Amino acid sequence: MFLLSANPKTFFFALMAAFGFAMQDAVVKMLSVNGSLWQLMLLRSLLVVLLIISCAYFWNKTFVISPRRKFWPLLRAFFMSMAYTLFYASLPFVSVSEASVCFFVAPAFVCLFAVILLGEKIGFWRLSSVFIGFVGVLIVIQPGFDGFKPVLFFPVAAGASYALAVIITRGFCHNEPSLSLIIVHNLFYAILGALLVTFLTLIPFDPKTVSVNPFLLSGWAESTKALLFLIGLTSLTHILAMTSSIVAYQNSEASLVAPLEYTYLIFAAFLDFIIWDFIPSETQVLGAITITISGAIIAWRQYKRS
Repeated sequence: MFLLSANPKTFFFALMAAFGFAMQDAVVKMLSVNGSLWQLMLLRSLLVVLLIISCAYFWNKTFVISPRRKFWPLLRAFFMSMAYTLFYASLPFVSVSEASVCFFVAPAFVCLFAVILLGEKIGFWRLSSVFIGFVGVLIVIQPGFDGFKPVLFFPVAAGASYALAVIITRGFCHNEPSLSLIIVHNLFYAILGALLVTFLTLIPFDPKTVSVNPFLLSGWAESTKALLFLIGLTSLTHILAMTSSIVAYQNSEASLVAPLEYTYLIFAAFLDFIIWDFIPSETQVLGAITITISGAIIAWRQYKRS
C-alpha cells in the first residue's frame, strides 16, 4: 500500500480518527430521538475538557493543553462547531451513512481551500477529483428526482465548514499542541451550547415549530442514566477521533490525509447495519463509490509527487 509506505503514522491516525468519528456519530443519532443537540454539546464538551485537564495534571503535562496563540485556534473552533451542528441537524432524518457520504465532499473542499488559502498547487488530476467528488454528492442527493432529500445539503455544508477547519489546522495551527486545540474547540462549543440550551428552555419555540426538528430546536431534556451514558461515550470517542485527526493533519499535507478519511464510510455503513438494520440504496452506494474514486485520485497524485 503506497499510502502506508508514504507515512505510516499518518495512515494509522487517520484510520483511528475515522473509526472514532463513526462511533461518535452513531451514538449521536441514538441521542437524536429524545435528546437535545445543545444539551449534548454542552455536557459532552464540558466532560471532554475535564477529562483532558485531569489527565494533563495527572501526568504533569499541563503545557500540552494551553494554545500558543488565540486567534487561529478560536477560528478553527468556530468552523468545527459549525460542521458538527450542521451534520448532527440532519441525523434525525437520514442514516449516518447517507449523511456521511454527503459530508465526504469535504476532501474536495480541502483541495480547493488549500489552493486558495495555503497556496498549494493542484493539477488536472486533483481538479478532476474535485469535480468527481461533487458529482458523487449529486448522485446521493438526487436534486430534481423523487428521492431528493434537501436535508442532505446540511452535511454538504458541514463538509465545507470542516474543510476550513482542516486548512486552519494545517496552515496556522501545526505547532499547537493537539490537546489544546481540542480544549479550545470544546470550550467554544460548551459556551454555544449553554447559551442556546438556556434560551430554548426559557423561551421555547411553539410545539409546531419544535416538531420540525426537536433535536435541534429543543432546550434541556430529562437527564436519564441512558442519556448520560451515551453522552459519556461520545466524549471518549470524540477525544479519540479529534486527537487522531489533528495529529494526522499536523504531520502530513492536507491533500494526503483527506483521502484516508473515506474509510469512515465503511465504519458508518457497518454501524448503520448493526444498530438500525439499514442497508444503503443503489444510488447511495454509487455516490459513495464515486466520491471514494475522487479521494483515490487525490491519493494517487500525492504518491506520484512523492
